[in-house]
Amino acid sequence: MSNSDGWGKHAGAYRSNTKSGPPRDSVRAILAKIDSLLPFEEATSILDNGCGTGIGIEVLIEEYSDRFLNLPRIVAADLSPGMVEAVKQTKTSNESSKLWKKVEFGVWSVDDMSAVSDNSFSHIIASLVMFFSSKPEAAFKEAYRVLAPNGVIGMTSFKENEWMKLLNVAKKVRTDAKEAPGLPATWASEGWIRTSFEKARFRDIEVKELNVHVELNETRPFAEFCVRSDNPVMSSVFENFTEQEKDLAVHLIIDHLDEKYPQRPAKMPGVLLVSSARK
Repeated sequence: MSNSDGWGKHAGAYRSNTKSGPPRDSVRAILAKIDSLLPFEEATSILDNGCGTGIGIEVLIEEYSDRFLNLPRIVAADLSPGMVEAVKQTKTSNESSKLWKKVEFGVWSVDDMSAVSDNSFSHIIASLVMFFSSKPEAAFKEAYRVLAPNGVIGMTSFKENEWMKLLNVAKKVRTDAKEAPGLPATWASEGWIRTSFEKARFRDIEVKELNVHVELNETRPFAEFCVRSDNPVMSSVFENFTEQEKDLAVHLIIDHLDEKYPQRPAKMPGVLLVSSARK
């Protein structure tokens, strides 16, 4: 694994923390939408783009495998080799599954899929990934290019996210702390997403809100995760903190959560934009 593969280093923890909650809600919403646009009975090739640890393919196979009239081509791709390796391990542990056996792999970014031929996929899953691209126009164009005629894409981005605001405690501990990353304003805009699809020549565009939540049972483990996780987004905020400073940040998050969410289990809210379109 490359030393620069921050997301790959986080793969194990990410898998452990996404057995429920927004990442799976995101995938389920995408799959339901692209199935309604182009039923999976007609699927010829499916790309899980920005696959992470493979939640999209896991849910696809668990909940839709009986819908495939023929075994489609399935590709898991991510910019992080470590994340792709995590999906390979899942494939190995599911050797008895005909669909898992067919899973192929790629390492590329959503805005540069030059390794992929035009018109390659009938369906694209892009869950919580497109907004990481620094070249959004290229990302939309590439999705259009690799989709087959009448092919469909479903993607998600955050409009609101309560738990990411917790990182702002960093400034209370150290005034010189890095700014906590905010949600990309463009990807939180229904109008901007719709216009971006239109510029890339997509049609049948739809953008809808989906309320999600992170369930909170104990505050300390979640606070520790926020401060000491190797998630690249979170770790970048606290990477220069001493252990004592991290302890203080954890304490401040616990105090905030206990005050704002006194009941257990609590639900920290978020809002996803579930977007879909057809080539």
